[in-house]
Amino acid sequence: MPVSKAVIVSLLIGLIVFGERLFPFAIFSKRKPGKLIHIFERYIPPLVMIGLLIYSLRDVRFSSLVQWVPQISAITFTIVTYLWKKNSLVSIFGATIIYMILIRIM
Repeated sequence: MPVSKAVIVSLLIGLIVFGERLFPFAIFSKRKPGKLIHIFERYIPPLVMIGLLIYSLRDVRFSSLVQWVPQISAITFTIVTYLWKKNSLVSIFGATIIYMILIRIM
C-alpha cells in the first residue's frame, strides 16, 4: 500500500472514531438519556468483563501448574485489588504485570 493511501485511510479511521466518540455528547447534551441507556450503563460493563474472563481462560489447561497459575493469579489479583481500591486501572495494570512476570519465570 502506498504511503499516501495509508495516510488517507488512517485519517479517515481517525475521523470515524472521533465522530463515534462525539455522537453521544451531541445527542444527550440537550436531553436526558432514556431508561434503555441506564440499563446499558448498568449491565453492559459486567457482561463485557465476564466475556473477557471467559475469553482469557478458554485455552487454560489444568494439567500442570505452569499452564494455569499465571492466569488464575492475575484474575485473583484483579478481583481483590478492585474490591480493595475500587480503581480499575490499578487492578488491570497490576494484574498484567503479575501475569507477565509469572509467564516469564514459570
